[in-house]
Amino acid sequence: MECQEAGNFVSPLHDGETVPKEAAAHIGVCRNCKERLLQYAQMSTELRLLAHTAPEDIPPLPNLPSRGWQWTRSLTARALVPRLALALGIVAVVGLSLGLVLMRAQSAGFWFQFDVNNPETQGSVGGLLQAGEPARDMFVSQGPHKWVAFEIRAPRVETDVVKLVVRARAIEPAPGSEEEKTAKYQAPMMPQVMTKILAGAPFQELEYKPGQTLEIPVEGGSKVLLSGQVYHLRPSFSAEWFPVTPKPDEIVLSQAALVRGNQFLGEVQGSGSARSENSAVGICVPELGAFVFALKPFDGAVQGLAEFGQVHFKMDGDEYTLFSATPITGGAQPREIWVYRHPNCPRSWPPIKAPQMIGTGEVGGILDLLR
Repeated sequence: MECQEAGNFVSPLHDGETVPKEAAAHIGVCRNCKERLLQYAQMSTELRLLAHTAPEDIPPLPNLPSRGWQWTRSLTARALVPRLALALGIVAVVGLSLGLVLMRAQSAGFWFQFDVNNPETQGSVGGLLQAGEPARDMFVSQGPHKWVAFEIRAPRVETDVVKLVVRARAIEPAPGSEEEKTAKYQAPMMPQVMTKILAGAPFQELEYKPGQTLEIPVEGGSKVLLSGQVYHLRPSFSAEWFPVTPKPDEIVLSQAALVRGNQFLGEVQGSGSARSENSAVGICVPELGAFVFALKPFDGAVQGLAEFGQVHFKMDGDEYTLFSATPITGGAQPREIWVYRHPNCPRSWPPIKAPQMIGTGEVGGILDLLR
């Protein structure tokens, strides 16, 4: 189970609810998920402290159910207070919680939003850091050349300079077929596997001036390029790990979802980006097969329209919309995009229950997975 899926169970776990064993196991070893769990605990503590220090003459809010359909039932059922007061109470609780998070974000210091590019494979990932946060691990691109495992943290973040500590190691793609390579490298985003890959790679202490491009040497005879900006508040539009400003020849899917007509087909498990001669990403959808999205026309593909975080296209008489948390591609918007559907997912993949990313790179490489 990956962070995107396990993250949905962090709040229920904090509330003492039963969660799947796979989710609990992931949260127990994942630094990012454990950090989110800690934030829930901190917020809960702050709310209790505020409740104990509030003036005694303020009447308490009515008991409100905490989750699911019971919110709607409480608003429509008979209440002991006017519904307007009940609604204002809900707004006050939600506003207080959001305010606490915002105050912590402001007091914690500046935010460093960055992209890391592997010029050898033209792949990119993005991230967001504050001073003193745990290190972030990531793979910078997949392709026929060397891949780069990368770790970054920022001991100090200021408006004019960012102190960085990074380490990186280039690795050769797994031998064998494209299916075998894809299967082998589904796991490396797990923290313990990434730690093993980076073990022994030297740490580099660097200074970065926001707005510039910093070349970082990589153990194994490669390099990555880092660029970013510093913000006083957390950027209102960001999705960690993926480029938030893709280039015109780059295609990105992060926290994506697919809709056919009025039917929600599900969230796409996994995210990725590609920047190559003919950039493309592929997803597998239960009962529908594989969809390949590319920036250039190719045989069998239909034309769609990409506009920032959405792609609209029509196929076999149905209207589809693909959503992404970040812009899907760069350049002038809207712009043309091409979509191809194959009736089957890769033969080496087990049956899936939700849409899932199957590959990034060039169109030919993704189509090879489907043959």
